[in-house]
Amino acid sequence: MRGACARHLADLQRPDLVWDVAAALRIIKFFATVCRLAGGDFEQKPFILEPWQCFVVGSLFGWKRPGGRRRFRTAYVETGKGSGKSPLAAGIGHYMLTADGESRPEVYAAATKKDQAMVLFRDAVAMFQQSPALKRRLTPSGGNFKTIWQLTYLAKSGWFKPISNDDGQSGPRPSCALVDEVHEHKDESTIEMLEAGFKFRTSPLLLMITNSGSDLQSTCGKYHTLAENVCSGEVVDDEFFAYVCGIDEGDDPFEDETCWIKANPSLGVTIQPEYLRSRITRARNLPDKRNEVLRLNFCVWTDAEAAWMTRDVWMACQADGTEGRPAPFTI
Repeated sequence: MRGACARHLADLQRPDLVWDVAAALRIIKFFATVCRLAGGDFEQKPFILEPWQCFVVGSLFGWKRPGGRRRFRTAYVETGKGSGKSPLAAGIGHYMLTADGESRPEVYAAATKKDQAMVLFRDAVAMFQQSPALKRRLTPSGGNFKTIWQLTYLAKSGWFKPISNDDGQSGPRPSCALVDEVHEHKDESTIEMLEAGFKFRTSPLLLMITNSGSDLQSTCGKYHTLAENVCSGEVVDDEFFAYVCGIDEGDDPFEDETCWIKANPSLGVTIQPEYLRSRITRARNLPDKRNEVLRLNFCVWTDAEAAWMTRDVWMACQADGTEGRPAPFTI
């Protein structure tokens, strides 16, 4: 997170880039006036972006090349679970469909499996159903909430729909591709399928949103490492936007609640401290849940999805020389 902000400030000094404040404010206003939230206490409320969300969408649509083309073609956003990534991605999809000015826009909620792709698309459908402005512009294909499979923008001959590898579909030409839960992707085939269609677009956008994973050699792990390196300046990739949240090395979320905000930028809004406390209690009582909580709630990349022994117990065993082995059998 800090690296992304430092990069932004440094880029303001570059003569080869244009920071278009009006373009950034335009999409922020789109969320507030067009998009509506759904579910629980948020039902039908205007989508007023949190500061971190303003930074993400403002960066994606505000940074441009001198000729006017958007700078970023690929974006990677990693935060704790429940931060509001999926509704944010759905809103970006609606903007790219209805307000970006693209001819025949194709917006996809993408995943390796159709069921997974439908998770993000359901957020987009719910947003459509709550928004009078979107209902005036878009035509749903299908029946009720569960069976709508496409939102069509007839005025621009474009659409927003889910897509996955198991569709068997070839040749999509996405103007916007939204990839959810990248840490669950076994390979890069979905991303490669979408990027292959970008050659038909001037300013396409691939947005990847995810929690942390357990394998830095995975597809998600590779993009996580790239994101960190781009934000630190170790790698230069002007078309890649990165926003990665996580607690710092040495932080202990099980003992210190002040570090929670580092991984959960919407803490107190979309996710409450009480929920995180309950997750920590569960992990204390069930040690095999510890890594899951660290990954999903505090953006810690663990060595395995589940741990049967806590680190402090393991270190204690090493200290007394047993290294986790049972005591010798005696009679």
